[in-house]
Amino acid sequence: MAENKSLFLWNGRSYSAAEFVDLQGVTEYVVAVQSALKFCISQATEWTLETSGSTGSPKAIALTRAMIYGSARATLDRFELVPGSTAALVLPAKYIGGFMMVVRAYIGQLTLHLCEPRALPHVPEGLDFVPMTPAQFVAIQEAGKQLKVNTVLLGGSALPARYDTSSYPGVCIGYGMTETASHIALRPLGSAVYTAVGATEFSLNVDECLCVSAPHLGIAQLQTQDRVRLLDKKRFHYEGRLDHVINSGGIKLHPEKFESVCDVHGIQAVMSSREHERYGQVPVMVLRAMDDVKGLKKALRHWEGTAMPKEACIVAESPLLENGKLDRLKLQSFIKSHPDRLFRL
Repeated sequence: MAENKSLFLWNGRSYSAAEFVDLQGVTEYVVAVQSALKFCISQATEWTLETSGSTGSPKAIALTRAMIYGSARATLDRFELVPGSTAALVLPAKYIGGFMMVVRAYIGQLTLHLCEPRALPHVPEGLDFVPMTPAQFVAIQEAGKQLKVNTVLLGGSALPARYDTSSYPGVCIGYGMTETASHIALRPLGSAVYTAVGATEFSLNVDECLCVSAPHLGIAQLQTQDRVRLLDKKRFHYEGRLDHVINSGGIKLHPEKFESVCDVHGIQAVMSSREHERYGQVPVMVLRAMDDVKGLKKALRHWEGTAMPKEACIVAESPLLENGKLDRLKLQSFIKSHPDRLFRL
């Protein structure tokens, strides 16, 4: 077998994969990188990861080596990453996004800079490729820093609409999940259309949710909970999670759409819901401060539809999952247990 020439840069030194896995006394995030590398070097046929828990309790999912490597090769091909290309890891390797970057580096024989995964990451200049969360991207922009990287791949949660513009060249958003071993579709900032990666193709089920077929990953008709508008078998427009939908008197509301409109108007708001005797559910807007009420009322004028939110509450710090995503289930429980916090808009 040919020698693997991937390089891992950490604490000012460069290591081969074999050298890196033998390092002792390292920090927790480095241990996760070592575990991912041990999988690559070993003959293990599968790897177990936890889902994010976006819609319930996190669960363990076992991914096959064929799926993991198929996903990594598709990304390397899509972004034209070749042996010697440079990248950075600013995500925790214990989750799918960071884990897959380690695998890509190993099988693509890349030079990977290992950076501590934190809210405001330090990203070296002049790299070819860096995956990160939207929250990290926003933190970098708000800190007034520039990303001097050829390609930035965002994934894991929604990006605030004010940053979703074509003024950030080289930045794209991935669509995927743990079950697909990272992204299976991409869209550039400023575009609403996701395009399939590799041999992936899309269809719809009876709920108008996305179904995924990806022969290079060994996936056939994977049923998702994501409502989409299908353009063709390779492209779709994302509308929102089926399990986030609020059914108010038969009118289905996608919180993500309302939240995007708020963001455009500079209001940080989340749409949740509460139970209602007549309508089943009614929407509740969750704001961070009372000062945002005036702005929210202004944003409401730009919304279409008959199920206009009429109630709101203030929650200074929204509950988050470990990966930084909004914990919608916990927020809904909070509203149910604190009816005294509700007020009319």
